[in-house]
This record gives sequence, C-alpha cells and structure tokens, in this order.
Amino acid sequence: MAKSTPAEIVVEFDNSGGSLQNISQYSITLNGISVEQILERADSFGDSWEEHLPIGKGKVAPVTIGGHFDDTASTGPDALLKITTPDTPSSSSRTLKITWRSGVTTSVETYRQKYDRKPTRDGLTMFEATLQPTGATTEV
Repeated sequence: MAKSTPAEIVVEFDNSGGSLQNISQYSITLNGISVEQILERADSFGDSWEEHLPIGKGKVAPVTIGGHFDDTASTGPDALLKITTPDTPSSSSRTLKITWRSGVTTSVETYRQKYDRKPTRDGLTMFEATLQPTGATTEV
C-alpha cells in the first residue's frame, strides 16, 4: 500500500464560478474527511447492552482548513472562503477536492459555514474556515 506525504496533498476549492482553485500553498491544517453512517439506537427493555442499527443514511463531518491569512485578489483563501453574504437555499454549493497522492482523491460539495481571521501578537495572522459538506463524497 502506498503512503501519502504532506508534499503530495493538494487542496482545491471552488471559486463560486465552478473552477477549482489550488489553495494548497495557503493551507497548513486540515482536519480530514470524516464519513460516517447514521445509526439508530435499537436496544429494548430488558437489554443490558446498548444496541444500534444502521438507518441507510450517511453524512460527512464539517471540514476545517487553516493556514496563513492571504488576501490575494481572486485565488487566496480570503477571497475564496470568507463569507460576505449568507447563502440561501438556492445558492450553489462549492466543491472541495483533496488529492491525497497521485490518482487518489476525495471530492465533496460544501457550503461555507464559518470563516475566522486570527491575528496574534507574536506571529502571522492565520485563517480558519469551516466547510459543511452536503451529500456523498466522490472517491477516486
């Protein structure tokens, strides 16, 4: 099995026009893509152990990306990830694509949920964006 290194990871995000923009050079933290299936508690009276059954539905946990703040006009994380006006139900989702190593990718549609700029007295200003996935992931 081939391993993945940080140098191979590519992070891309949709610029609302449908074009993926490579934001790898701005990204230094990524909590990963966490896919889970939803389970319903199924133990009954008299059971001494908790039991669960799958309900046939899954979800993807929020994805958090962080790094050095950069307000490069159209391709920096501030331009792509900040929320200037709230989305509506008719707003288009934006694609997040992670390339783990050559030929191995995960893509998921997302909505921008939260964007923070984090200044510090003793360091560079950082950003952190939380993206809420919607729908299934596509794995290649």
